[in-house]
Amino acid sequence: IGPLLGSQGSKTRVKVGLQLNLHGIFSIESARMIKDHADDHDSNLVAMDVDPVPENSENSDSTNFVANGAEDSTNKCDPPQNSADHSRKDKANRRIPIPVNENIYGGMTTAEISEACDKELQLAQQDRAVELTKEKKNTLESYVYETRSKLFNTYRSFASEPERNDISRSLQETEDWLYEDGDDETEHAYTSKLEDLKKLVDPIENRYKDDEERAQAIKDLSTFISNIHKFSDSLPLQYKEYLIDETNKVEQWLTEKVQQQDSYPKNIDPIFWSSDIKRASHHLQQKQNVDLP
Repeated sequence: IGPLLGSQGSKTRVKVGLQLNLHGIFSIESARMIKDHADDHDSNLVAMDVDPVPENSENSDSTNFVANGAEDSTNKCDPPQNSADHSRKDKANRRIPIPVNENIYGGMTTAEISEACDKELQLAQQDRAVELTKEKKNTLESYVYETRSKLFNTYRSFASEPERNDISRSLQETEDWLYEDGDDETEHAYTSKLEDLKKLVDPIENRYKDDEERAQAIKDLSTFISNIHKFSDSLPLQYKEYLIDETNKVEQWLTEKVQQQDSYPKNIDPIFWSSDIKRASHHLQQKQNVDLP
């Protein structure tokens, strides 16, 4: 705070405005020097505002803080004076603004702040990599447990005994690896292990899923063929013969494939998939919508 203009080495009363923020830190908002009219010998000083002082309150300024932190007790020691000059002096005083500059020691430079931000970003990326690795490890572990359960329950009819033995052995090896050498591995290592297991399990899982989808596709195509036969009598003769001929071809193909599939075990790939039936249905729909001359 300062400089204090016109103090001339004597004690000067200074009124300081402080602010306490939410973090419990004080900051100086403003500072003003309290100067009596009678002691104002500097014509260059401009009064900011004037505080009237009661005539009978000689000790009213006794609790004001001085610049060095001590209380101004000069008024306590001065005997009361009755002259007109001193009465005029005590009636008012001036508040003169004092410059307040804030200097923060121990702060970070721009380069240090930039370096800290880069370090924070690097640590965040490392944390993200750790989380991804942990996620991949958990995914692999869950896949091992779930597949082992399905292999001898849900997938049992769709896997041959050699396939079950190979998959069981791979699952056990992967589980042992997870709790030994693979306890702290990279994300790529866990992903590779999962892909290796899926190469063995996916063919069995595809058979299981397609078995249900194929049954629904057969039902849908059979209904479509039945509807064509039902409403073909209302069609023109030329168009009717053409459509019935195409429908009979698809129906014969479907009947033969279903009979062949029924004679095959479920633990091998089917002779036709649900996707084949859907293509046949789409082909018949195109024939139904053909424009005849």
